[in-house]
Amino acid sequence: MSVRRGNGDHGRNATALRERLGIRMASNQNVETAGLLQRMALSMSKGAPQGYRRACLSAHVDRYGVSAAVTNVLASGRARPGPQDFRKQLSKLYDLDKTGADELGVELAVDPTGRFEAVISRALISQPGTVPGTDRCLYVLRPDVLPPDAGADQPGPSNATWSGDPEEAVRLLGRYLKKRAEIFELPEGDLEWMPAPLEAAEIDALEQALGFGLPGDLRALYAVADGDGGDDGARLMDRHLWFDLERLVARYHSDPWWVAGSSWRNHHLHAVRHDAIPYGIVRRSTRRPGWIPFAETTGGDFLAVDLDPAEGGRPGQVIRVGRNYDDGPVYVADSMTTLLRLQLEALERGEYECDVENGELWIKTASLPDRRPSALRHSSVQEAAASLDDVQELVATGETDLEPLRAARRLLRVRLSDAASVGLAALCGVPLESLELDLGSVDLAPLAEHPTLRTVTVKTAAPLSLAPLRSCPQLYGLDLSHASVRDIEVLAEMKGLLYLSLRYEQWLELWECTDSLPSLVVPVLAGTTTPGKLAEWAARFGDGSESHDVQYYSGQLMASE
Repeated sequence: MSVRRGNGDHGRNATALRERLGIRMASNQNVETAGLLQRMALSMSKGAPQGYRRACLSAHVDRYGVSAAVTNVLASGRARPGPQDFRKQLSKLYDLDKTGADELGVELAVDPTGRFEAVISRALISQPGTVPGTDRCLYVLRPDVLPPDAGADQPGPSNATWSGDPEEAVRLLGRYLKKRAEIFELPEGDLEWMPAPLEAAEIDALEQALGFGLPGDLRALYAVADGDGGDDGARLMDRHLWFDLERLVARYHSDPWWVAGSSWRNHHLHAVRHDAIPYGIVRRSTRRPGWIPFAETTGGDFLAVDLDPAEGGRPGQVIRVGRNYDDGPVYVADSMTTLLRLQLEALERGEYECDVENGELWIKTASLPDRRPSALRHSSVQEAAASLDDVQELVATGETDLEPLRAARRLLRVRLSDAASVGLAALCGVPLESLELDLGSVDLAPLAEHPTLRTVTVKTAAPLSLAPLRSCPQLYGLDLSHASVRDIEVLAEMKGLLYLSLRYEQWLELWECTDSLPSLVVPVLAGTTTPGKLAEWAARFGDGSESHDVQYYSGQLMASE
């Protein structure tokens, strides 16, 4: 590591920093883009309230649409939303961009003097905070590198044989349909509403397009019926619409819109995937190639066959994933065969509700209990200590003694706040992955060499030493933007660091101290800033390639405008 000691003047202005780094901006400006930004700035200036200090636009544009917000910052520092709707103009900016980007970030600001500046980039991701000063901007340097996946580190199944029985699954479906017809008082053989079955050659072709062979019992069911009738289907699979096989393949290869944490854009540094109950059966992932959704609710949740289970699972087991399961998947049954059996047994016990007029059937105990991850969160050490076998997440406030947690063998996330200090020694032996500390002072020494720790956020006014963290082999994410770090050069020794959030002044200090930085995937600039300062900060990381393209525009509104 090469360390340089500066003179401590980290408050240098933007011009001095530009000269030191040799930044040349606006080399790739587009005339139409510049004119459009000027007109938008003019609209923001005219719509701003009297005595405003700055009007700001933060927007994201992709092929799906536009998300944007205009904020007027007053002299008092308070912020008010602006009335402008720039969706058409932002869509035009997206069309004018010549980089071929799938998405585009836009930051535009204008002050009362009429000076405006803007940054346009495919790689900069703005995340406005809920209160002034909490904004942050992510610079995704390597979009091909995704956030670490805890499930990838889990061992595969100890029993890799398929768990279902194709012949029994077909028999169970027949009995299930017969019982359903009885409930709806339909003729026993009235199955004209069921889609026609697929031929073996058709299933083979669609499996090839999918890229995976289906579990034998699900494949056998498609040889009986190709789903349950589309969007108006009978919801045969645990109240989910059962896809026809062509739709299954198409949905698998479409954008996983329901996956919140599989890219840096939506990544929450401290989001952990809980272990589904029963433990050790489903991998702790957001999405895996071996999860094949085959049925969907109207609310955006899916049933999927799991071809890539954890150590205690079996290929072909059924799990529940989707919009409401971003904390982790939920185990449903060991196979399609078992799912059908559970549903049939519930019907035979009379555990259902039926709306004959609308053709709706709710099976009350169609699957194993849905032990949602939210049930595994605890708000105090005392509450957590009463169920150490289940606690996976702890959020505690005030003076806290963590000693009872030494035996918490599933504890993944801890968040502590509103205390002068909390001893962390009890966390040494637990499989902790995420730690958030908002304390008067913090001593990280007990965490040295912690084998599972992945992310740390520290908020403290007292001087903080990072030295203990450099020996944590799994650490990839740090947020120090609300901390006072006394040995910031230690960051250069953390070669596994992918995500680092600092304030602008902290970045300056780090650059002044060392010229050997970790190979970051996502540097983060925290705190409200200007487009000009943002562009200069980003230029420190960019290598000039198209993937790191950051376009800076500036200008002056005329008094007559």
